[in-house]
Amino acid sequence: MRWFHVIATLVLALEAFLTAPRLLAESVSPGDPFEAILQRAVEALDESYDSWNFRPEETVDSTTFTINYIASLSTDGRRRLDRVLILHADPNRDRVVTRREAVRFLEIQLGLRWVTDDPLRLSNGRVVDFAGFLRADTDQNDEISEQEFVVAVWNTPGAKADFSALDKDGDGRMSLFEYASEEGPHVLNVTDRFGKSDSDGDGLLSEAELAATTPINRQHLIRSNVPAFDDDGDGKLSLVEFQLSMLGNFNYPWESLPEDHDHDDALSFEEFSFHPRDLFQLQKRYYFHRLDRNRDDRLTLDEFEFEQQKSYSLYRISGGGESVDEIYASDRFPTIGSPSVSSDGRSILCHAVPPGGEHKSLIVALSADGGETRDVCTGLMPSWSPSGSRFACSRYEGGAGVWIMRLDGNPERRIDDGWGAQWSPDGTSIAYTNDTSIRIYDVASGRSRVVLAKEDHPYRYIQPSLTWSPDSQRIALLGNLDREIELGVLSLTGSPSLSRRFRTVDATGQRLAWTSNGRRLLMCMDSPRYGRSLIYQLEVDTDQPPSVFPDSGTGMDWQDVCSSPTATFIVATAAQ
Repeated sequence: MRWFHVIATLVLALEAFLTAPRLLAESVSPGDPFEAILQRAVEALDESYDSWNFRPEETVDSTTFTINYIASLSTDGRRRLDRVLILHADPNRDRVVTRREAVRFLEIQLGLRWVTDDPLRLSNGRVVDFAGFLRADTDQNDEISEQEFVVAVWNTPGAKADFSALDKDGDGRMSLFEYASEEGPHVLNVTDRFGKSDSDGDGLLSEAELAATTPINRQHLIRSNVPAFDDDGDGKLSLVEFQLSMLGNFNYPWESLPEDHDHDDALSFEEFSFHPRDLFQLQKRYYFHRLDRNRDDRLTLDEFEFEQQKSYSLYRISGGGESVDEIYASDRFPTIGSPSVSSDGRSILCHAVPPGGEHKSLIVALSADGGETRDVCTGLMPSWSPSGSRFACSRYEGGAGVWIMRLDGNPERRIDDGWGAQWSPDGTSIAYTNDTSIRIYDVASGRSRVVLAKEDHPYRYIQPSLTWSPDSQRIALLGNLDREIELGVLSLTGSPSLSRRFRTVDATGQRLAWTSNGRRLLMCMDSPRYGRSLIYQLEVDTDQPPSVFPDSGTGMDWQDVCSSPTATFIVATAAQ
């Protein structure tokens, strides 16, 4: 069969498959309605390959098969090679796909099972919380270590005991089979959840009933999913409609918001992504189609909530606030952050993130007036050495780690696993976070030590926003509590001690700045009064709450801030 004919047939069959659930919704037998969707998908597959079901012994080249599949899902029929999908379609690596392998591939692509052959949706209507598994499996090796599990559950008491209970074979690694034990907490009874939400007992869920029982981080799905899956138009969801919707499906982290990378105020199918592992493409296409109520192959905000992409610029603010000058902006990099000013006040480092995400972030060097700029290397969150000849930063090379880099962009050394490396003003140490602890690397000896262990603080997570005081005796930090963010100050004089200084429920920026006199901290924080993020100042050694930093004004939406060691200016990023 010619390639273009396969694509045309797949597109037509897929369209029939996508619309079929609206006709089937009320006739599906109890259990999992996705089984009916799978059947329609298999019928579409057989139709696209000239009644493959009657010739099951025939095979298709695995590369051709996946290219055809990808083109049939895309809104423009674009051909694309995806080696991960080839491996999913051809598990025995013989370079051909049998019909049996193709059906298994559809089960994976619909989120019914994973490549390990573990089921994600069960015949009794239960659904594995695979979204939680994905969040914990940070190294993407399809198993969860104890450390990954403890971090994923925010270091809650008993986390290690919970891990041990699920790690049935005691090998220190939790497989998906162990994670998805039916008697365990990670297999969710969707029918039971539906019944508990149905407060008036009418067998239907209204938006109010959904709002009363849906977790906060999934509330935004209600507004888009009720109209998209309310097939009979009664303004409520039946059990089958609920099971089909994203609200009743827990096998992917739908709670995260996709980003409008191309700034066109809509989501394309490619932008309709919720996790670095962009899995379950057929399930994703099904949801995109259902949400796209006007069928224009894009999702606007009235159809689905997403993150509207902002562009950021770097500004220099004079010491008295007399001038606020834009010194760096780039069409290539809509996100700019974590500025660091050299000790002589003449140069600035910052990171610049392209639309593809922070894994492709670059560190940029520029003169303090913005007159000269150059790309240095890949990385995030740079921090100058006092000599100005090197800098520390965070990088993804070799896993998330902290590095010392030269100004020509070449690495000097990888320090350790961790994030948010910050060089001390006296040049002797580099502080960074590692597994919710704070460590300090001694530059001379090349050794690290823990100065705040994870069991010695109240935070579920310490943000990689550490900032040294000018005398290199204290480190300011932001720590996440249950519902608040706390600013703490870690004293390194004698035995390390933590002073818990200020708490807020408002969002904060990713960078703290200590002023050159050592008396104040600057931080960006949402202001309910002004409806934007402002720069605040906090007197470190008093009990006074933060106040708006007057030099920066209230007209800009500030995000990250850095103080010049020369005390003549500050640098901050702002959303345009």
